[in-house]
Amino acid sequence: MAFWYARGNLPHAGVMILAVPLEQTTTGIPGTRLGPDRIRQFSENAESYSPYFKKDLADCSISDAGNLEFDYLPTINEKLALIQKKVSDCLTQKAKPLLVGGEHTLTLAAVRAMISKYPDLALLQLDAHADLRDVGESGSKTAHDTVIKRVSEILKPDSIIQTGIRCMSREESALSEALTMDITDIEGIRKKLAKRPVWLTLDLDILDPSIMPAVGTPEPMGASYREVIDLLVGLKGINFVGADIVEFNPLAADFAAPAVTAANLVREACCLLVWSAHGLQ
Repeated sequence: MAFWYARGNLPHAGVMILAVPLEQTTTGIPGTRLGPDRIRQFSENAESYSPYFKKDLADCSISDAGNLEFDYLPTINEKLALIQKKVSDCLTQKAKPLLVGGEHTLTLAAVRAMISKYPDLALLQLDAHADLRDVGESGSKTAHDTVIKRVSEILKPDSIIQTGIRCMSREESALSEALTMDITDIEGIRKKLAKRPVWLTLDLDILDPSIMPAVGTPEPMGASYREVIDLLVGLKGINFVGADIVEFNPLAADFAAPAVTAANLVREACCLLVWSAHGLQ
C-alpha cells in the first residue's frame, strides 16, 4: 500500500514519504502505530490536486518509501536511531522527508538527522500540547510529551515556534509562553522563519476534536481546518526542508472521515515542501 500519487523514483524524488508506525511512550489512547496505514488507505479518497495551493502532485516527484519496521527494536532510543538513519538517507538522496506517524517522539529523530545538514534549523510546531516536560508521564525523558523539550536542547535559541497550544503543565507554561504565536499571525510567523531552513511538525490534535477525534489525547477549543490550511498556504516561499504529521489514532474514534482529513493534510504538506524547494509562490 502506498500514497497513490507517490509514483516518483526513490533516488530522484523531490519529496520522500516515510511511514513511521511508532508507538512506545503513548500515555493516552493507544493506536498510533496503526495511523500511517489508515491514512494511506484513505488517501484514495483524496485528490492529488490541492485547491488551496492550486498545484497538482501528479506533476511532482513524490515517492513513498514504505513503513519502518520496529519489531526487532525494543527500546525507544533504538527506534529513534533507525528513524534518524532513514531521514539521513533521504537527505543523501536529495529528497525532502515527510514522516507520517506514529507518536510525536519521532520528531526528535528527524531533527537529529536534519541538524547535521542544516545547523540553523528552525522548527514550527502545530499542536494542542506544549510537549515541553522534562520527564514524561511515562517516566521517560524521551517521550511524546517531552519531544519539544529535547528538540530545544539541540536547536539554537529562538528556533522554535509553537501554535495551537492549549494544554500544558505548570512546568511547561513559562517555556511555552515564550514560544507561542497565534495561528492567525501568519505574517509574524513568516518574519520569524524568514531565511531559515524550517522543519514543520504537525500534530493532528491541533485540530478541534469535532474535526479530528481520532487522536490519543484530544483537546477542546482547537484550530479549524481552514486555520491550518490558511497558515500552510500563507507560508509558501519559506524554506521548509522537511515535515512530519503525527498522532493519528484510528482506535480512538470512528476513523474514516478523520483519516481523509489527515490524508488531505499529507497532500498539503507535500505541496508546501515541493514549492518551497523551487522557491515558487
